Amino acid sequence: MKFCNAPNCSNPVFGKGFCRNHQYKREDFDKRSIVQRGIDKHKEQQKVKPKGWFDVDKVDIEREKFPNMETIHEERERGIVIVSGGGELQRWFEDRRKEMTGKCDNCGGKSCRDDDKYWKFSIAHLMPKAYIKSVATHPDNWLELCHFGNGCHSMMDNKMLDLTEMSCWDKIITRFVSMYPSIDKKERRRIPNVLLQYIQAEI
Repeated sequence: MKFCNAPNCSNPVFGKGFCRNHQYKREDFDKRSIVQRGIDKHKEQQKVKPKGWFDVDKVDIEREKFPNMETIHEERERGIVIVSGGGELQRWFEDRRKEMTGKCDNCGGKSCRDDDKYWKFSIAHLMPKAYIKSVATHPDNWLELCHFGNGCHSMMDNKMLDLTEMSCWDKIITRFVSMYPSIDKKERRRIPNVLLQYIQAEI
């Protein structure tokens, strides 16, 4: 068992150096925020959109409408989430399957596209349909993530994956901006801060 290098600290560490509480003592410690690291990373890769590409003053002029949009209601019965009004949602899933590549957008592993039983498991809502219902069936509200293997879908849903550290961050930003005008104003408070902060940094 290895212990933290900080004086008078007996916290165990799995590698070398310092425990979680003393990471700031590392010589290679990066003091930038998670958001700033993500922005800088993609600037280095020349993937960041040019300044002014997203005009926040115009997004509310006309909210995009979806034909045949059905309201999705979620109820809890005996601990099970039941989704009603799922006709439109089912069609949305089927349309997304046609766009799947068979590879996870994050790790490049195999997705469930070709599995007739579990194919939906690899279609991950970028904006959670339970909380941001206005874009539950928006064509850009998804990522293709593996369910088995590395389990990127579950890790993103459970916040075990930081969005800015995902290899598909550029796709996340592009699709989020496409959806933003269609997100109901009352639901925007539920948007992950990292996405809003990124836009604010780019404007």
